Amino acid sequence: MPAESRRSGSWLAPVVLPLVLAACVSRPPSIAHVHLGHALTGVHVTPGRQGYLLVAEKQAEDVYTLAAEATQTADLALLKQRVQAAVTATTSKEGFGVKHSIVMAANHISFAATSPDASPNVQQGATEFARNIVRVVERCELIDLLAMDVAAASSVDEAQLLAGEIAKLAKSNRDGEDTDQDGVVGGKPAEYGMKQLRAELDGIIARENPPYRTVGQWYLFNLVKLPNGVWVFDKLGRGGNIEGYQ
Repeated sequence: MPAESRRSGSWLAPVVLPLVLAACVSRPPSIAHVHLGHALTGVHVTPGRQGYLLVAEKQAEDVYTLAAEATQTADLALLKQRVQAAVTATTSKEGFGVKHSIVMAANHISFAATSPDASPNVQQGATEFARNIVRVVERCELIDLLAMDVAAASSVDEAQLLAGEIAKLAKSNRDGEDTDQDGVVGGKPAEYGMKQLRAELDGIIARENPPYRTVGQWYLFNLVKLPNGVWVFDKLGRGGNIEGYQ
C-alpha cells in the first residue's frame, strides 16, 4: 500500500470508530412512555410480568369462560366452584383480577400524564381513560354480589340462573354492551368493555409525537420514584421501586 494511502487510512480509523460507537448508544425512553409501557407491555409485579391492560384482558376472557361453563353445570358444588373462580379472577387484588388490573392500568396512564415530559395527547387521554373504566369496575362489583348469591343458592336451577347473569356481565366486560339498543356495542363510555378500552389506549399511542416505541424491559422494570417525587431509572437494576411502586 502506498505511504499516502496508509497515512489516509490511519487518519480515518479514529474518526470512524466514534461514529460506530455513537450509533450503538440509544436514548432512554421518556418517563411518560415508560408509564404507558406499564399499562401496555409489562410491569414487574404482574403474573408473567405482563402489562396491566394485558392482564385485565386475559382475566376478563377467563371470567366469561368460567361463568359460561357454570351455566351448563348440573353439579351444584362444581357450579359454585366455577363461579368462585370467576369472581376471584374478577375481584382479587393479589391475583390481579379484572378490577384491580384495569384500575392499575388507568393509574399508570395517569402517572404518564403527570410526568414532566408528557404530551398534551397523553394528558387528555389519561383523563378520558380513567373516566371510561367506570362501567367495567361497576360490573366487577356486580359480579361479586351475584357470586355471593350463588354461594348461598340451594338448587342448581337457581345457581344456573345467577351464573347466567354473571356470564352476561363478564361478556360485557370483555366485549362491551349495547344498553341503549342503538345497534352499536360499546358505542359510548357507559357501554365500554376491554375491547373499547384497548382501542382507546391504542389511539393514545397512535397519536403520540414523537412516536411511541415499545419500551425495553430494563426501563420498564427499573423505573423508581425518589423521595422528592422525581422519577429516575435505577442504575443498579434492582427491579421495581424501592418504595413499593407498582
